[in-house]
Amino acid sequence: MPTTNLEYSVDFTGQNFYVGIDVHKKSWTVTVRTMGLVVDRFTQPPSADALANYLFRKFPNGRFHSAYEAGFCGTSHHTRLRFLQIENIVVHPADLPLTDKQKKTKTDLHDSRSIAYYLEKGMLHSIHIFPKSHQELRSLFRFRQSKIKDVARATNKIKSFLQFSGIDLPTYSTNRQITHKDILWLKNIEFETPAGYSTLLNYLTDLQYHRKQLLEATKMLRTQMTKMYPEQLHCLLTVPGIGPITGMALLAEIGNFERFKNPDEYNSYLGLIPWEKSSGDFISTKGMQPRCNKFVRPLLIESSWAAIRHSPQLLAYYRKHAMKNNKHAIVKVARKIALIARAVVLQLKPYDPDHNCRNCQIA
Repeated sequence: MPTTNLEYSVDFTGQNFYVGIDVHKKSWTVTVRTMGLVVDRFTQPPSADALANYLFRKFPNGRFHSAYEAGFCGTSHHTRLRFLQIENIVVHPADLPLTDKQKKTKTDLHDSRSIAYYLEKGMLHSIHIFPKSHQELRSLFRFRQSKIKDVARATNKIKSFLQFSGIDLPTYSTNRQITHKDILWLKNIEFETPAGYSTLLNYLTDLQYHRKQLLEATKMLRTQMTKMYPEQLHCLLTVPGIGPITGMALLAEIGNFERFKNPDEYNSYLGLIPWEKSSGDFISTKGMQPRCNKFVRPLLIESSWAAIRHSPQLLAYYRKHAMKNNKHAIVKVARKIALIARAVVLQLKPYDPDHNCRNCQIA
């Protein structure tokens, strides 16, 4: 019987493989596609090295492109995959296009399969990946913002306890904060039982602890900002309404302002442009879009109220639009301030009152 002597070498040199990863704390669900086909799917331990070893062993000499959704694990896996010669991107979960069927049938396998499919089609785009040093700076800023909430929560607990106990703070106390003088006065209050005094003392200790952490975080943030972005921070502080906290927030959350292609993309990131829902002849313009940087937008809105009190130009701009709706007008002022902030950082020049949105729109 005639025989053939055929040898098939397993070599995928130059062939592209697209890997969709559904990342979880205890396991990864992975789908591999190439040439429009699903060629593998599996579950593995949460390790970039384990994934790379498996892919290089099963598909030798292949070119691998992977993606996973941004989430709890940050960008550490992204950095490791890149180091292992896998072209990885991190995508925003809301940017993953899903059909109605995919939304109603959602499992880890379905998610990894969708990521791999849209990655192969070229429909996924990576979020901006900060350098490790800047990620740590941003984490410090976000920690400080969380401490502000902790201080407010601890203050409200004390006020609630005092109201429940029928205790009124002295007349010199403010309505918003509990001062050091208030704390000294509260520590001298006599209760009928030690339990009442112990409860109040624990509340006061909690407030002092969070205030101490807030102060230390603010000092460290200011030190790091002046070390990493001295010129940019100085220029931002010349813009009306922008104080040290808002200036540091912009630098911590944005970093490199040049990463935005145009002012519209920049304002969209901040959430300072309206969103539209239109169909045919029906045009519906909504308010501020819900998708935004939740750390920067509130600070810019707050800065806008201060800016119109100190800048005649911005006050005139606000007055021009306030006739229709004062809430919409203050958002327009916030957008203008954001554009001015972008301009002074890119040009490294202090604020000039003659700046307007036209010469702030640096492409």
